[in-house]
Amino acid sequence: MPGHIVILNIPAQGHMHPALSVTEELVRRGNRVSFLTTESFAPAVRAAGATALTYDTLLTDVLGPGRYRTLSPDMLAWSAVLFLQESAKLVTLARQLFADDVPDLIFYDMITGPAGRALEQLWDRPAVQSTPSMASNDHYSQVLAVAEQSGVPFEHPAVVELLSRAKQLASDLGLDATPEYLVDWRADRSVVYAPREFQPAGDTFGEETTFVGSCHSTAYTKGVWEDAEDGLPLVVLSMGTLYNHQPEFFRTCVRAFEGQPWHAVITVGHGTDPGELGPLPPNVEVHQWIPQLAALRKAAVFVTGAGLGSLMDALYTGTPPVVIPQVPETRVLSNRAVELGLATLLPPAEVTAGTLLAAVERTAADEGIRERVGRMPELMQRAGGPVRAAEALEALL
Repeated sequence: MPGHIVILNIPAQGHMHPALSVTEELVRRGNRVSFLTTESFAPAVRAAGATALTYDTLLTDVLGPGRYRTLSPDMLAWSAVLFLQESAKLVTLARQLFADDVPDLIFYDMITGPAGRALEQLWDRPAVQSTPSMASNDHYSQVLAVAEQSGVPFEHPAVVELLSRAKQLASDLGLDATPEYLVDWRADRSVVYAPREFQPAGDTFGEETTFVGSCHSTAYTKGVWEDAEDGLPLVVLSMGTLYNHQPEFFRTCVRAFEGQPWHAVITVGHGTDPGELGPLPPNVEVHQWIPQLAALRKAAVFVTGAGLGSLMDALYTGTPPVVIPQVPETRVLSNRAVELGLATLLPPAEVTAGTLLAAVERTAADEGIRERVGRMPELMQRAGGPVRAAEALEALL
């Protein structure tokens, strides 16, 4: 039976994209979806068929496209405090908006976990976490894995502040919840946008965790990419939407492929002006945005910052990736891809025109990587995508 579902997310493309595809499927199945979002994402929310309820986010400065070259340990630690403040704001807003129309289910992003878990108790409604990262349980913790990569100690002032604020939030709202429970990425129920085979300790997760693989909107899967006229093999390069304020890095990418037997397509988002990269050789293109999935279907190699969405796009299309992780979380994901023999790792500090070209050529020639990556599209299809995600949510209505 269709129900009313409220969705809480953050204004970041990698988190919104899979949630919007699930929204589209929920609406197609007759559910009413209310989506709390920012004005910038409201058109996409409406296009998915949901009601966009807009608000002013606290996260503009940390999640604006092209904000960073990288993320320091201090910035990472204090961002968690800001995310908690955003959650507190969402709880207040949701209680006002739905005082007389309490939804049947809450679908909340992992970053808005405190809000989702608070509303689950306050409304006595089931809640499910939308997880564009790795899942966590007794056998594997993504928070701990990221913390180890970041080098942020547990006695860091931001960690102390985070737990103090979470304790106060629980007290203010009258919640039966520890601060650690509120802020952890572990969830009682979650939808994960990766196949179980990619998840560390994947066989230890039960029915409470639904691994659905890549989730794409109908429009995204129907994108078109035309082959270049030079007939050269295609390599696509993208650092995602947040960490593309790196003109020197992109100049290195241009130099790597100038005069080489590759056709390179580089996406720079809104963080770098394509004009900053100077005159381009005929076998190199630079764009702010491309229909990535369509281009990857034609590509021999994908050079990526290894956000989960982009990494899963590579596996969805069977395109071997070279991973250049920019932040602790993407280092965790990159290490997992390398551990499974699905990618070539190129640390950012080691990127030169020569090492980049060599990594691409080595990946393209690696039969083992090509074979293992070539098996992934079938696993992705089997995982079920947005249809399986919608089924898992509807089972709780």
